[in-house]
Amino acid sequence: MKRTIGIAIFAATLGMALSNASAQSKSTATIPFNFRVGSALMPAGAYTIEYTQPKVVWFRSLDGHETALALATTATGDAVPPAKLVFRKYGNQYFLSETRTSSNQSEMTFAPSRLEKSIRSEEASRRDEGQILVALK
Repeated sequence: MKRTIGIAIFAATLGMALSNASAQSKSTATIPFNFRVGSALMPAGAYTIEYTQPKVVWFRSLDGHETALALATTATGDAVPPAKLVFRKYGNQYFLSETRTSSNQSEMTFAPSRLEKSIRSEEASRRDEGQILVALK
């Protein structure tokens, strides 16, 4: 049942994205490191980033081999191409975090995946290793 609902939501989102293709905006970026869009691992390379709706972003490699969809948790205004992509870095892993406008204002934010939450938790515990905390009175 949950799988059917998930497929239906994905199909509806895809249908809306395709029906609004005329209103979409595109940007290109060369990303010099492997990164994650949600749970999808994307290799370093050149990408077309399409904003089909205010909260829907598609990443497509220029060679056509890689595609990922990101749903924003917040968005402002209409689907306009932002000027910057922002990634969170944990060790040597990068996760799409948000997009920003040319005036450096946050436009879209993306929820962390389970993997990112897990890695963030591990990183936080590593930072505490080797530290001695003393409570003040």
